[in-house]
Amino acid sequence: MSKLKIAVSDSCPDCFTTQRECIYINESRNIDVAAIVLSLNDVTCGKLDEIDATGYGIPVFIATENQERVPAEYLPRISGVFENCESRREFYGRQLETAASHYETQLRPPFFRALVDYVNQGNSAFDCPGHQGGEFFRRHPAGNQFVEYFGEALFRSDLCNADVAMGDLLIHEGAPCIAQQHAAKVFNADKTYFVLNGTSSSNKVVLNALLTPGDLVLFDRNNHKSNHHGALLQAGATPVYLETARNPYGFIGGIDAHCFEESYLRELIAEVAPQRTKEARPFRLAVIQLGTYDGTIYNARQVVDKIGHLCDYILFDSAWVGYEQFIPMMADCSPLLLDLNENDPGILVTQSVHKQQAGFSQTSQIHKKDSHIKGQQRYVPHKRMNNAFMMHASTSPFYPLFSALDINAKMHEGVSGRNMWMDCVVNGINARKLILDNCQHIRPFVPELVDGKPWQSYETAQIAVDLRFFQFVPGEHWHSFEGYAENQYFVDPCKLLLTTPGIDARNGEYEAFGVPATILANFLRENGVVPEKCDLNSILFLLTPAEDMAKLQQLVALLVRFEKLLESDAPLAEVLPSIYKQHEERYAGYTLRQLCQEMHDLYARHNVKQLQKEMFRKAHFPHVSMNPQEANYAYLRGEVELVRLPDAEGRIAAEGALPYPPGVLCVVPGEIWGGAVLRYFSALEEGINLLPGFAPELQGVYIEEHDGRKQVWCYVIKPRDAQSTLLKGEKL
Repeated sequence: MSKLKIAVSDSCPDCFTTQRECIYINESRNIDVAAIVLSLNDVTCGKLDEIDATGYGIPVFIATENQERVPAEYLPRISGVFENCESRREFYGRQLETAASHYETQLRPPFFRALVDYVNQGNSAFDCPGHQGGEFFRRHPAGNQFVEYFGEALFRSDLCNADVAMGDLLIHEGAPCIAQQHAAKVFNADKTYFVLNGTSSSNKVVLNALLTPGDLVLFDRNNHKSNHHGALLQAGATPVYLETARNPYGFIGGIDAHCFEESYLRELIAEVAPQRTKEARPFRLAVIQLGTYDGTIYNARQVVDKIGHLCDYILFDSAWVGYEQFIPMMADCSPLLLDLNENDPGILVTQSVHKQQAGFSQTSQIHKKDSHIKGQQRYVPHKRMNNAFMMHASTSPFYPLFSALDINAKMHEGVSGRNMWMDCVVNGINARKLILDNCQHIRPFVPELVDGKPWQSYETAQIAVDLRFFQFVPGEHWHSFEGYAENQYFVDPCKLLLTTPGIDARNGEYEAFGVPATILANFLRENGVVPEKCDLNSILFLLTPAEDMAKLQQLVALLVRFEKLLESDAPLAEVLPSIYKQHEERYAGYTLRQLCQEMHDLYARHNVKQLQKEMFRKAHFPHVSMNPQEANYAYLRGEVELVRLPDAEGRIAAEGALPYPPGVLCVVPGEIWGGAVLRYFSALEEGINLLPGFAPELQGVYIEEHDGRKQVWCYVIKPRDAQSTLLKGEKL
């Protein structure tokens, strides 16, 4: 790792010596420099203000000549003053190097700093991992290429806990503990746990630390499958489901406003545990998505005020957010910024750092904010939480992953975190404006009008600080969500959500012609742009501080190109050459509009948008026949049979089934196959056969080919009188 540079104004006198590389300040973005030397003229022209605004804390020196004097108001903001004096050049160089070295050291957060120092010692390893700094890989040409591709530093940093010098990642000692304490401070938590196998594991840690069989868990039906696994299959808790919204475009919405009313919740309790309806705090835990995959953001203060007194704890699954407290207009939705007292629930927040923060894949973190209930019976102490943590953590953690979490906290610390996310919000607004100005058919998912004026007519700076430009106002046609209250939800400004033609926004019904978003997504991938996901007539692009306008302009250019291909009804072989080549016999002679029409007609014929909506409405929830844990145990014992989807109707699901993404279960183990869920999967089966190349990933069901047709099969619980006849070793 090379030393950081010195940035120097081109108007500075040559008044210091240094062994570091020097660059002009206009050649640097301040991320690769350890100190800056300005002239007095630079300071009076505002350059010092620009440097301070970054929040990086870079030491700044002012170089003077001809007996210039630095105004007193600047002195507290700088690290020193250099005079243009030949005899002092080396002395000033030592001052500069001291400041630069100190900055480099403090720039590295606790764990990463310790890791770099340890690797630089060059210890000779006779412990795990067996590649021992990459040397084993270098014994073979393939392994050598592997090391060359990723770089030696990665392999030297892959350490074992056999050397206690690096502390302990499982019991949180030494540098790992200090790093997590630092992250807790940055994110306003009482305690933070770094998790290295994703928020699927973070959720299970929390759920296994709190829930036991018989506990009531208030359960957002939008929850990611990991919450079902942890709360229902592993812990054996009893769910009380909350219905959620879907709109005609296929976007995942929030929980209905009425679901947060105490009287309604006690009615739901009466359905599953009538003996507990009068309890003061009937719910051991509520599990709520702070932000849905499709960018519907909750107000944490509203949630706590409405249901907090009924819950020991609330878990805000924040896999798809985590940056909200660094964006001023989103701050009210952050559960970690709440002022809490002894009557409030404990707060737990899980974040997928790898999704939209700065982390390698699988990096996640748990934030615990519950000191306000410490001493109460419901309080979960650290030792109990860490017991669950260690149940789900590897005893061979990958130190570079842990370092990424440490770096993420450092990047978000102070002004720099807020600056990065404000830049992201601004870029997202400008990208939406570009799409509105240049596209005729593809539209950003934002209000058409705000206070009677077009959304895009407002200044970007105003939109970036005012939630009115992102709020779901009840009854407005542009979003078509139902059941919301005033100021309950808003669109995440860092989720670029677009809709494609095919839905009449005025009534939510299918139009005669439409463009399913999967066709647009495949076109973009063919041309080197990868969206996060698509569904029905919606497509999602994740925005992070990594984005710049050049990248976003490339996206807009491709959207415009797609629209022109649509208008000219271009041959499918030109628009989607890879899919066409793989299925040339099926799509021979097809045009783009012909494919769009055929897929749109399939959606309309099955009314898939309505099926999606019904699956998450209480009136259409599958009937619960068994506790999910009991159903899972039956599956593990082999008390199941694999049947075709039509034959599953009326049978008990042994596995949870879902399309992925988004990873939200449509049917839960122990529920009865039928109704909207069965019809939805039947529609997907028809699409898989009718339109090869566009099959979704399905989990919990199995695609098998019989007589030239692909069929959906699923496991169901055997009838009780048939279970005893199951032979040992019988193939399922």
